Amino acid sequence: MVTGAASGIGAALTTALVERGLDVVAIDRHTADIDPRADRFAVDVRDEAAMAAVAERFAGRAAAMVFANAGIGGIGGDAPDLPDAAWQWAWEVNTLGVLRTLRLWWPHLCAGRGQAVATLSAAALQSFPGAGPYRASKAALLAALEGLHYRAQAHGVSVHAMCPGLVRTQIVDVGRYDEAAHPTPGAALAGNPFAAHLAEAMQHAEPAAQFAQRVLRELEAGAPFYWLTHGETRDWIEARHHAIEQGHPPFSDFAGTGPRVRRTVEAA
Repeated sequence: MVTGAASGIGAALTTALVERGLDVVAIDRHTADIDPRADRFAVDVRDEAAMAAVAERFAGRAAAMVFANAGIGGIGGDAPDLPDAAWQWAWEVNTLGVLRTLRLWWPHLCAGRGQAVATLSAAALQSFPGAGPYRASKAALLAALEGLHYRAQAHGVSVHAMCPGLVRTQIVDVGRYDEAAHPTPGAALAGNPFAAHLAEAMQHAEPAAQFAQRVLRELEAGAPFYWLTHGETRDWIEARHHAIEQGHPPFSDFAGTGPRVRRTVEAA
């Protein structure tokens, strides 16, 4: 089962799974762009009743893999810039939508002793400006999944917090959502160097189809709980944790100093 199956990582995973001969339940708000070989459902992950109805339709069937993948980049900005609606949107999709998906499909996962994969982001473990709702919602999800990890062990289910770096998708194109027209971001992002860095870096990111194939290979090989799929994020994550341990300000070096980041923090 895959949520967010109409675009990006979810679309690529759906196609890759179908091509492996698996029966795939694919969920998204719009189904036109979902691989037609999948069993497609036009459902918003925020709609608890509709999500429950899909899961109930497959009651009694074991699930080998559940990809709670649906997510949004959200409105750019930080605490002074954004109305409550911007934070609520990110929370309802990126955090609650994933937890709801895993709850509703938990009986299927237990029956199949399956693999539960939640798409987070390396942003859950990094610090940078201008993406408050996105980072906060992904960090909250990670905390919830850490608890689920312990519960899952008793049921033979493996839980994976997949934290990709950059994958070439439409996630930064929030204008395609109606919700983006309502919360109005403040002026804080004007001239934000991180936004410019992200726009440039996304052009050279790993294609979603390539990433999906790699995800399935790594799952078969035994992926970890903290699944950092892009090695280039590790230095930044490690530097942030050094900053936390040493009482320094949040570490953010998106310009890319590579291996030097650890020494930079230690010397600060």
